[in-house]
Amino acid sequence: MNARLRLRLLVAGAAALPCVCVLAQPHMRPGLWEETVQLKTDNAQANAAMAQMKEKMASMPPEQRAAIEKMMASHGMGMTPGGAPNTVRVCITKEQIDRGFTPDRDGRCSRVNVTTSGNVTRFDFSCASAHDNITGHGTFTAMGDSAFAVTTVADSTSQSTTTHVQTDVGGKFVSSDCGDVKPMDVPPVK
Repeated sequence: MNARLRLRLLVAGAAALPCVCVLAQPHMRPGLWEETVQLKTDNAQANAAMAQMKEKMASMPPEQRAAIEKMMASHGMGMTPGGAPNTVRVCITKEQIDRGFTPDRDGRCSRVNVTTSGNVTRFDFSCASAHDNITGHGTFTAMGDSAFAVTTVADSTSQSTTTHVQTDVGGKFVSSDCGDVKPMDVPPVK
């Protein structure tokens, strides 16, 4: 798999993260959250690459997995102990919830048409980089203060192709103690 496709997969998969973090609601509990991400694309090569990545993660030696877990924890994410490779743990602080936050560090992503009715928030978003543009829409559904669901549908467009991506994220509160998972260092929403 070439480096550009890997980058596109990473960017497309990361498109789910802004949805969760941007829409952190005041009623969410601060602490450790477990997020399970399901990613579907209409690109056979991308789907094969994701399947290969899952196989490699499943067969990874314990010391290599530990090194990856340590690196992820230093960036505000952690793998679920013994869990599937599409499940991560994220530490969300009260301060982040209070001020609203997004993982977009470079101002390359925006969200518009944000509407909330009851426990459901709908939004449109776009992200741009030198190689890709992602546009889409999503729905965030809060289930009390200890669970949520996010669905996004987006098109990732490069110079040579457009890939349709659907991302489903389920989040559940794990603990008020984040343990080894450090909070993401993210700027406030502008």
